[in-house]
Amino acid sequence: MPTNLKIKKPGKILVVIILIAVICSLVPALWLYIKRSPAPYTNEQAVEKLKDNKGEYFAFVVMGDNHAGLIFNDSATLKLIRHINREDRFNKIPIDFVSIVGDVSCVGTAWDYSIYNKTRALIKGPVISSIGNHDEDNNGRDLFKRYAGKSEFAFADRNSYFIIVNNAEGDISDEQFSKLENELEASSHYAHRFVFVHKPPLSPYQQSWYRPELNPWSYRFMKLCEKYKVDTVFAGHEHMFKEEVYNGVRYIVSGGGGMLIQIPDKDGGFLHYIVVRVYGDYVDYEVRKICPPFWELLAYYIWKDAFYFLKDILF
Repeated sequence: MPTNLKIKKPGKILVVIILIAVICSLVPALWLYIKRSPAPYTNEQAVEKLKDNKGEYFAFVVMGDNHAGLIFNDSATLKLIRHINREDRFNKIPIDFVSIVGDVSCVGTAWDYSIYNKTRALIKGPVISSIGNHDEDNNGRDLFKRYAGKSEFAFADRNSYFIIVNNAEGDISDEQFSKLENELEASSHYAHRFVFVHKPPLSPYQQSWYRPELNPWSYRFMKLCEKYKVDTVFAGHEHMFKEEVYNGVRYIVSGGGGMLIQIPDKDGGFLHYIVVRVYGDYVDYEVRKICPPFWELLAYYIWKDAFYFLKDILF
């Protein structure tokens, strides 16, 4: 009998440790739902905070598709935010702002936007919000305007020019193209130009159903970026990380901001954000791959990875 107890005891201890770890990893999301929502601020107010920035050495963070309002998404986003807020430690290059490239809400409801407002308030520094297709669900466009302000605008920060284009509906109108070209012309004396859209102009994942490159706007958009020597186009929509360079323009898809990811890890299907660094006339970036919260790892991600592992072996 004592021998059996010795065998069972380590197993019980392990179960208790796992349960404690699961509960601890859930606490931040549960606390988020309980706390009061702060007063929202708009993109215009966020941009205003950047006007006095000086110098040509700085950085900004890009992430997309946090899909606020669902505990799986919010828990992961909170973990990303904790890492983002540590980027300026050790007196490194300053982080000027964080850009979220659309789908800030899960399905565009008042609950989703309230949760997004709470998570955004936890990020150190101003947040620039782009609108995504899910942000317009359930008449969410009015809520986006209330919580984030304009969905299409441009601004300067130090030696760089940033243009946010609303293509949440999967197209760009002639009027939008005219405005975009005017902004690109206005940015000609800046060292760098960055464009933010929600839906990328080309699919980075060949197994995806999403094929934007078959639409006329895609080619026209890419030629315009090529003409005005845009440094980088940032997009989300697809829940993955992928980078491609076409005719001197870098296209980065960053849709790993919290939403459950279905794409294999090896193909870019992981939670992440990007740190873009500007050193005068030089630009580079780093991808920060973040492990999911422990409870989410057990509930979903280990099974996703196991599925693709078995699929690769069997097929």
